Amino acid sequence: MRNTMIVMTLALALVAGACAADVTESDEYQALENELASVEQQLSGPITELEAAKASQNTTNAEVVDSSARHDAALESLAMLKEILADPESFGTEAEVVDLLASYAADGTVMDDDVFGAVPYRQAWHNTLYGGAFDAQIDAYDTWVSDDGSQGGVLWIWHGLNGSGRPFELPGISLIEFDEDGLVSYELVTYPYPNDYVRAAAFGEGSPTPSTG
Repeated sequence: MRNTMIVMTLALALVAGACAADVTESDEYQALENELASVEQQLSGPITELEAAKASQNTTNAEVVDSSARHDAALESLAMLKEILADPESFGTEAEVVDLLASYAADGTVMDDDVFGAVPYRQAWHNTLYGGAFDAQIDAYDTWVSDDGSQGGVLWIWHGLNGSGRPFELPGISLIEFDEDGLVSYELVTYPYPNDYVRAAAFGEGSPTPSTG
C-alpha cells in the first residue's frame, strides 16, 4: 500500500510538472521520473506474484467445483443403480433393465469379476440377473464415494436361483472407478470366499440361504 501511494504521488507530481513550461527538461523532473521508474520496477515482482497467486486460486477453485460435481454425479449413479436393482421389474423387460443399468457406465466399461473374469458392463449385468437358469437379484446394502468422486464402492448380496436352478446367496463388494462425468468406468467384483465356493454357489449345488440354512 505504501509503494502504491508513492507511485500515485509521483505520477501526480509528473502531471503537475508537465503543465509548467520547459519543466520536463529540469533536473527535478528527471529525478522524479527516475524515482517513478525505480518504484515501478520494485513493484513489478510483487504484482507478478499476486497475479500468479490469483490465477492459481482460480484454478484451485475450478478444480474444487469440478471435484464436487463429479462427486455428486457419482453418488447419483450409485443411487440409480441401487434403485433399479431393488425392483428391476418396474423398469421394464430384461433387455430394458440391463440397458438402463449400462447407461450409468461409460462406453467400453467392463465389470471385472474376481472369479468369473472381465466382461462388458451390459453383458455382466445380464449374466448376473438373467443369464442361463439364473433368476437372481442384487440387494445393495451400502454405497460410498470418495471425496473427489473418482472412486466408490457397493456392499451387496447376490441371491436367488443359480445357474443350476438351486438357491444361493453370495455377499460381495464392488470397487468402482468413475470418469469425469460420474459414470462407472471400471468395476471390480470380489467375494470373501474361495473361488471354488463361489463357483459352486453360482453354478453348482448352490449355497446356504436364510430359507435353506
